[in-house]
Amino acid sequence: MNSIIKTGFFLLASLLCFNFPASYAFEVTDDVTGANDSQFFKRYPRSKIDDFKQGETADYLLALGAPKNVNGLMRLEYSERLAGMLTRITYRAPDNESSRQVFDHFRSQINGLSYRLLFECHDRECGDSNEWANRIFEISKLYGPDRYQHYLAVQLNTDNGPVFVVIYTIQRGNKRVYTQLDLLVPKNDSPLELVTNPDTILSILESDGVFHLRNLQFDNNDALTADGAKRLAVIARALANNSRIQLYVVGHVAGSDSVDILKARSLRRAESVVQALTALGVRGDRLIAQGVGPLAPIRQNSDDANRIGLIIR
Repeated sequence: MNSIIKTGFFLLASLLCFNFPASYAFEVTDDVTGANDSQFFKRYPRSKIDDFKQGETADYLLALGAPKNVNGLMRLEYSERLAGMLTRITYRAPDNESSRQVFDHFRSQINGLSYRLLFECHDRECGDSNEWANRIFEISKLYGPDRYQHYLAVQLNTDNGPVFVVIYTIQRGNKRVYTQLDLLVPKNDSPLELVTNPDTILSILESDGVFHLRNLQFDNNDALTADGAKRLAVIARALANNSRIQLYVVGHVAGSDSVDILKARSLRRAESVVQALTALGVRGDRLIAQGVGPLAPIRQNSDDANRIGLIIR
């Protein structure tokens, strides 16, 4: 019995003295000098800011699709180039955390804000992690296995105007988890109505049942302008990707005219959108135009008062 007890104590002592890999958690004091969190997001608990940059940019690449490497060149089908004030924060999470858990921490905070989803992907559907790390973000530490990456791009609607937000989380081969948080306040000449990925449009339609088209251009007769019609190409492509979806195309118009006049104007706008979509190859029997004038407001005194809603039938 004594020999068994001694053996047990020996094994316990050996385990206590064994050099297990260190597990790191961080404090705010571990942040890089001059770093600050964003006012919109709380960091993942016990993580640190590994890199922080803030300043004007004239050419920020906002990815709205998954990048691919084709013959050594990056192919990015959907993207925008923006100018404005850019804040870039690179977080390193504590050890032994999953990239999805860290990403979901930031993703969940979006739900308490007014936002428009531009693009979201997970794991291998996000494409080549090397392209994200070295060509889009130009931060090599963001490279890791494709199956451990997550990306989100949204437009926040704040009282002071739009803010474009990008969240990218990756687990590297050494198990370290990094999150890149980019926030851009655009200049006045940057495009504010971005070309949304058609897969994102379908996702919004299927989850919410409605997708709003804002700031479409109509002439004095409430007919869609040529520039407005061009913006419908991505809608036609989304509908081509799912031929089973049928829609009400609902016009909304506010103003000082009578309700009857505004309803008639909104119907003409909806019919003009239907005509443009059919010209782009969408079958006419999938679309029904409706006009509700000012009778379904979202927010008063905003561009949302004049919009086209695509609603699943």
